[in-house]
Amino acid sequence: MLGVYMALLETEEDRERFDKLYRQYREQLFRIALSVMKDICSAEDVVSEVFMIIAKNFSALRKKTDRELFGYIAIITRNRAIDIYRRQKSEAETVTFDEAYSQTELMQNAPTGETDEAVKLILRLSEEHRDILILKYYYGFSVHEVADMLKLPYDTVKSRMKRAKKLLKDELNKAAKKA
Repeated sequence: MLGVYMALLETEEDRERFDKLYRQYREQLFRIALSVMKDICSAEDVVSEVFMIIAKNFSALRKKTDRELFGYIAIITRNRAIDIYRRQKSEAETVTFDEAYSQTELMQNAPTGETDEAVKLILRLSEEHRDILILKYYYGFSVHEVADMLKLPYDTVKSRMKRAKKLLKDELNKAAKKA
């Protein structure tokens, strides 16, 4: 299957980087997809689709670091799995980011100096706020890039980001008062 993806890439450098990303993140993406799909074959299908999407759009992703790319593909994987799951089940349960991307993995990818409490607060936010903050601040995507990734209008992303930051600030103030 890797050969199919490689045929879509333009340069040898892209093929080498794609191969590295594939080998480095395939298992993590599989776990994300499996947590949503609850079925090994369906999870494999999701991961295959995601890598096809990445390969087709790889030239647009060249400037991103591996860490930024992982943030992008983790969210794409989760969203793709949810879309497929909902299509397969007429009454799908809500799948939270906590289930699809565990706190442990988020903390492993957190910038140096991030606290456990801050990560816990972010994970408690609604999915619409959490995804935006993670893509913007953990993975360094611009607001325009986040809007493109999540297929949302730029102004919607800006307002959700503002609201999410206010929610986090309020929670941090509450925690400080308790301490």
